[in-house]
Amino acid sequence: MHRVWIAWGIVALVILAVGSPPAASAADFTLVNIEYEGTKIWVPGPIVVKKGETVKIKAINNVKSDPAEHGLAIEAYGIKQVVNRGKTETVEFKADKAGIFPITCHLHPAHVGTQLVVLEK
Repeated sequence: MHRVWIAWGIVALVILAVGSPPAASAADFTLVNIEYEGTKIWVPGPIVVKKGETVKIKAINNVKSDPAEHGLAIEAYGIKQVVNRGKTETVEFKADKAGIFPITCHLHPAHVGTQLVVLEK
């Protein structure tokens, strides 16, 4: 009987060690829109993730000058989020294609953005 318990203990350890296949990991970031010497930018940047990861971006608009809203857009992923001053917005998506993708303000194209870099696994 003692050997049966040892055998079940070994089986349990193997199951715990092997487990189920890992789920796609998640990557959380915070981007803050600021104005520096008249230029509005999202900092810090760029964002670097691996293909297959779920990306969650918390966007904060800290630009003090008007207008009170700015955009956070990643065209390649169909993301266009308006971020109002004083209100945090969150976007979430799966990074399903590798490459370097601009992150811009779709409301004010002249503003400098940052980049999303999606690496192959």
